[in-house]
Amino acid sequence: MKKEIFIDVNEDEVRGALVEDGNLAELFIERNNDQNIAGNVYLAKVVNVVEGIQAAFLSIGNKEVFLPLEEERIRKGDKVLIQITKEAIGNKSAKATTKISLPGRYLVYTPTSNKHGISKNIVDVKERFRLKEIVSSIRKVEGSFIVRTEAEGHKDHDLIRDAKYLMRLWKITERNRNAEPPKLLHRAFGIVFYIVRELFTDDFDMLVINSKKEFRDVFAYVRMVAPQLRRKIRFHKKETPLFNTYNLEQQISRIKDQKVPLQCGGSIVIQQTEALTSIDVNTGKYVSGRDREESAFIANCQAAREIPRQLMLRNIGGIIIVDFIDMESRKHNHKIHEILQEEIKHDKAKIDILPITRMGLLEMTRERKRDNVVNVMCQPCPYCKGSGLVFDEITMYIKIKKEILRMAPETKNRQLDIFMHPKVAALFDDKKVNELSRAAGKQLKIRPDYKLHQEEFEIK
Repeated sequence: MKKEIFIDVNEDEVRGALVEDGNLAELFIERNNDQNIAGNVYLAKVVNVVEGIQAAFLSIGNKEVFLPLEEERIRKGDKVLIQITKEAIGNKSAKATTKISLPGRYLVYTPTSNKHGISKNIVDVKERFRLKEIVSSIRKVEGSFIVRTEAEGHKDHDLIRDAKYLMRLWKITERNRNAEPPKLLHRAFGIVFYIVRELFTDDFDMLVINSKKEFRDVFAYVRMVAPQLRRKIRFHKKETPLFNTYNLEQQISRIKDQKVPLQCGGSIVIQQTEALTSIDVNTGKYVSGRDREESAFIANCQAAREIPRQLMLRNIGGIIIVDFIDMESRKHNHKIHEILQEEIKHDKAKIDILPITRMGLLEMTRERKRDNVVNVMCQPCPYCKGSGLVFDEITMYIKIKKEILRMAPETKNRQLDIFMHPKVAALFDDKKVNELSRAAGKQLKIRPDYKLHQEEFEIK
């Protein structure tokens, strides 16, 4: 499989695309007006301590953040070194911690802790011992390291390079530790650095970026922590926009579509609500030459491969309910479950899947790692208010007719001009207009107007 990363940087936003054999697999978007502070390290000032909720509120400049009191005993006016762990949501303040951590490719550096750790996902005893020996041998002035899952199988020098980079980063961060608060000491890296650090690995064929500055920064970082990847980094010099060159814009525009077609002629329909996401699998047209069970099995198999891809691409998290097409064979149901389990291995988010019920329903949960891509790019339709439905032409014809009869006695005008969408206006033929004019006691003039939405009309 050919795997590529494309990073499009412009003045309004930064977009990162992971592509597998030409198909968009994952999309990252960071708008330049986003005020994300998660990961930032501040020297903050305590402005209030609320014993009742065991919390303190600290100023970081233009906003206050929340710090649980069990982490540290502090008083009003103290200055505290903190890191933001969670963005503000609604009226809730951003959450902070005094336990600083700087993530790298293979390690996490914790300068305020002296206890090493190893990811629980690394289960091999010998490998855990080997990695522990490596981090214990790294010379450092302070702090400790947590070994990430990505470190499994990597050589000593890979981890040592990562450790040196993180310790250098912390040294730069704490230079202003004695300054007057509030002060930003370290700004968390944006989406470009996240993609390179977390996703750009040996199994990718190339990474293409269209910004000279970002290209230089990425190249410098990769040269430091994974020099073997330098030859895979490309700078996009062409005048044609990067995403257009690699046919990604059209694929991105389809992310908001609820209906996703399958090769067999069936489809999956994705509907998101605040509580959960429901996915309905449909066979579409009957598959000629095959019985119903076999047709359902083929559609369900293709859906089981497509659903994990769509969850990653749209970054859908929380509870997900999948309504597969009913199948009588237990063997077939078991196979669908196997396919899902295999496909989710490509996803870095934590996913739990329950067995398929007798009704063909499957429940799964997916960890929320970042904002839903559809929510970032889209907003609820101002016409249907997010329902996905609008009144049809006949409903609007009846509604307009009732409104004419209601307001006709209230106006002194002898003629009423009724403006409406042309599709609705087509139902008002001469016979119906004449009958309605007699009933209303007014001369009626139907005026089609393309500027009006199908549910909009004006009577003047």
